[in-house]
Amino acid sequence: MKKIILLLSFISVLSWFPVFSQDEIGEMPEKPKTLFPYPQAPDTIKSFQDRANYVVIRFWNNFDLSKPVIDEPAFEVAFCDYINFFPHAHKTVVINSIKDLMNKAQSNKSNFVLIGRLAEKNLFSSQAVFASDEAYLPFAEAMVKSNVIKKKEKEYYKRQISKINRNAVGALCPEVEVFGLDGDKMKLSELLGDKTTILFFNDGECSDCMFGRLRLSTNVTMNRLITDGSLKIVCISPCKYTKEWAEAAKGWSENWVIVAAEDAGDTFDLKISPSIFILDGEKKIVEKNVPVEAILR
Repeated sequence: MKKIILLLSFISVLSWFPVFSQDEIGEMPEKPKTLFPYPQAPDTIKSFQDRANYVVIRFWNNFDLSKPVIDEPAFEVAFCDYINFFPHAHKTVVINSIKDLMNKAQSNKSNFVLIGRLAEKNLFSSQAVFASDEAYLPFAEAMVKSNVIKKKEKEYYKRQISKINRNAVGALCPEVEVFGLDGDKMKLSELLGDKTTILFFNDGECSDCMFGRLRLSTNVTMNRLITDGSLKIVCISPCKYTKEWAEAAKGWSENWVIVAAEDAGDTFDLKISPSIFILDGEKKIVEKNVPVEAILR
């Protein structure tokens, strides 16, 4: 499983690079006009990471954050261009750059709030161009620490930070109250195995969830791992327990533990539906928000 996760991460990084040669695509199109001039790493910097570091550090140098943003769509394009360098730059460089950006943005409240909103949309939401809790965290922390926004707005970001920390890779699986098919109430921790456990979050009505359940429940290799005790699947519906739900869920799979957890969405970071969390034998999160297709691969 670890090999699969590492391979998927590598593929994700490769997806940022062009896959066609100059000969295959012919003449390179003219570079699109940007909201402001982006920094260009000098030719003397040879390392790809060092070049990415150079750009990330200086990305906003040619934009005056103290003046109101007039063209928000163009600014969002620039913001997405900025975060697209994150996977290639050093972690410390990225975090320091974000802190510097948010510190400068406080000179204009509307800009500060806009950047917080764009960071959430493009790093933390289900439509993120580069989903990364680690990269989003310093943005959320800056919103909480700032004197620019109101207490109510800060509470919103505090809840996000709490959810990120609870769901961090390496953290113990969060606790939540669940109900079995027979209506018995229990804690999720009571159902976790001492080897690999897959938490399969899915909505009974969602078409993608129905297809995901079918693919996982009929996968020969997965069923063999469950039978020999190497794997356990806990199927969690983030909904209130009802007899109607239990009747419908009975036929999902004989090999799974199937439960309903009304508060699952508040406790777990469920960016996609269906979503999978992988836990190790110590009940720690190994990976989260893994698509069904990735598990099957």
